Amino acid sequence: MSFLGAKSIFDQTLQDLYIEDESERKSVAFLLLEDGFDISKMDIILNKSVMIDELLLEEYVERINRQEPIQQIVGFTYFAGRKFKVDKNVLIPRPETEELISIIKSLQLDQPAILDIGTGSGCIAISLALELINSEVWALDISEGALKVAMENAKSLKASVKFLHEDILKEKSTELNLKRFDLIVSNPPYIRNLEKSQMKANVLDYEPHLALFVENDNPLIFYKRIADLGIEQLNKDGLILAEINSYLGEETRQLFEKKGYEQVEILKDFYGKDRFVKAKKGLV
Repeated sequence: MSFLGAKSIFDQTLQDLYIEDESERKSVAFLLLEDGFDISKMDIILNKSVMIDELLLEEYVERINRQEPIQQIVGFTYFAGRKFKVDKNVLIPRPETEELISIIKSLQLDQPAILDIGTGSGCIAISLALELINSEVWALDISEGALKVAMENAKSLKASVKFLHEDILKEKSTELNLKRFDLIVSNPPYIRNLEKSQMKANVLDYEPHLALFVENDNPLIFYKRIADLGIEQLNKDGLILAEINSYLGEETRQLFEKKGYEQVEILKDFYGKDRFVKAKKGLV
């Protein structure tokens, strides 16, 4: 441990990071020092004398240079204004997914019962439980490792969420089967294996493939199951909101319409890409 000027630490970190784009390199350096060592931008601007574990910083920089996500290195990320633990068992929440929270809040649902399928870190379920007054939120995942992270996040954020270990492609538990919901929300696996070549190493090498990829010949397998589950367990006028593969927006819309859903919409994200499907349970 050493006392050093924050500006000199920042400059050295910039020099050691193997990131070609200068703007991205600065962003990563700021993020690493703030989230990993509690050194703020203001500390750096003022060149404040701070205590730093130089060996740990060196280790973190080496891991970033191996393209390990910085969120996994420091052990957390932010989603919808809250701090969530993340590790190798869960996807790192993306800014686009935060839009789901805004969309759902805009629906002004009255004391809704909500099911989050494939909860991962629990970021969607926990955010909804905290944002929607008198909501009842259930969340499930096939990964026990992911559920452990989600439960830790719910505890630290003081959110009331019921977590279940379930594989939705197989027979449901009796407990889940007996429950009815007003909203099903999901960010399921939707990236086709053929799209792996477009993925960055920090995703391919460090995030769980179970939560990312589907077979090329059945890319909508989870949406088919979510649609069927909605028919079985949504209340009258219940809704489904799910993140989708932007390349398969039209196919996803058609799937829900063929299943009897009404007012099926493909919603775009802030990049203008097809990102979500919204569907209302029909008279089926």
